[in-house]
Amino acid sequence: YLTSEIPFVILPQILCAVQNDEFCIGKGKTCNNSFIKSRSLFSQKSLLSLTNSSSLVASASRCHSSSTSIDNNCAVFENLPWTNAIYCVANWMIAFADVRGIQVMCMKVLPFLLENEEHRITAQRIGFADIVLRAMVYFPNNAELHTAAFHTLVLLARPLGMKEGMLFYISMLNSSSIFNVGSSCSKCGIAVMLDSMQRFATNEFLQAMSCWSMVNIALVPPQKSMLVKLGGISAAADAMLEHPLSAEVQFRSLFALINLVVPSAPTINSGSLSDSSSNMDSLGGESVLVDIIDDSIEQVANLVVVAMKNFFSSESILNRACLVLYNISLNESYHSTLIWTPNLYQMLEWSIVNFPTDITLQESAEGTLVRLNQTLSDNDEMRLSFFSQLQNQRIPSAAECSNIFSDT
Repeated sequence: YLTSEIPFVILPQILCAVQNDEFCIGKGKTCNNSFIKSRSLFSQKSLLSLTNSSSLVASASRCHSSSTSIDNNCAVFENLPWTNAIYCVANWMIAFADVRGIQVMCMKVLPFLLENEEHRITAQRIGFADIVLRAMVYFPNNAELHTAAFHTLVLLARPLGMKEGMLFYISMLNSSSIFNVGSSCSKCGIAVMLDSMQRFATNEFLQAMSCWSMVNIALVPPQKSMLVKLGGISAAADAMLEHPLSAEVQFRSLFALINLVVPSAPTINSGSLSDSSSNMDSLGGESVLVDIIDDSIEQVANLVVVAMKNFFSSESILNRACLVLYNISLNESYHSTLIWTPNLYQMLEWSIVNFPTDITLQESAEGTLVRLNQTLSDNDEMRLSFFSQLQNQRIPSAAECSNIFSDT
């Protein structure tokens, strides 16, 4: 599945698809044979630009009122050769931009291709994310297409040489923007993604996949800042609220929140990141970013604790939950919120006792408790009030954990 012959595996499916009169074309029209046959699958013509700017703006503006423009030259693909898999799929997606079935088919193949780093580098270089976003805008109400698009974005945004969601600073140095540099595509692209999450709020699988894509997108500081400013934290929180008993949604949302709840450190990267960061000026500077995070901390802390209670036996979910709380605790001004979040302190203690072999969980949970205890030791009134509530409480056993916190 990693060779240049991959597209020819799906070629018979595409040839069948374009003969099927039931395939949907943009704006609700129906495809017909004469229309499809007038196109050449192997055309060498210059490829179309990303999308009509008004269409993208209409979609993006529903997500955030600041996303009101996009460069007409966001991406222009001209005469891509038919020499490898990525170019072939790009050519097909552009040539048949208004045929939903072909768009879905191509995006279901892309994740297999993008597992290969050479293909991923090629896709990033030609701006494949823009082709994916174009399809999302052209078919705004198709959940299957949007889910496949998010899966493709997950792979496109994966750091080279690493797996998705690496938690350390080195992953940020090895990550590059998947959106075109020097244009407003990053802002509008993220707006389209968040708009899709809002439109398909009840679709569990799409919400999990979209939160997964945010994990990798947030590894690039300018993209992360844009994601937060356009409502990324709220989108992840809404997914958790809408699907409280979905382990996949909770896990992916927590994973996304790990990096979103802390402002990005200044980066020393050249070229692309500094260029793309200039696109954020219209949404405000770092102070706006901090204000958004400040406003979300209470809700995030409560949702994290609810997830820990609902999935008390899931080591992976508790691991991510403890990492979110650890990152929040890095800011001393949030300690009071964490301390007074119902059952947060107890769940951290419970996690430490019940998962002694998970080093990451142990370090993050213990680090959070150390910081909270330091704050309590510096404030006698808060300490007395807090520990008086814990006096008769103990860490629950695994069997008791699902019932003992039923007050939330």
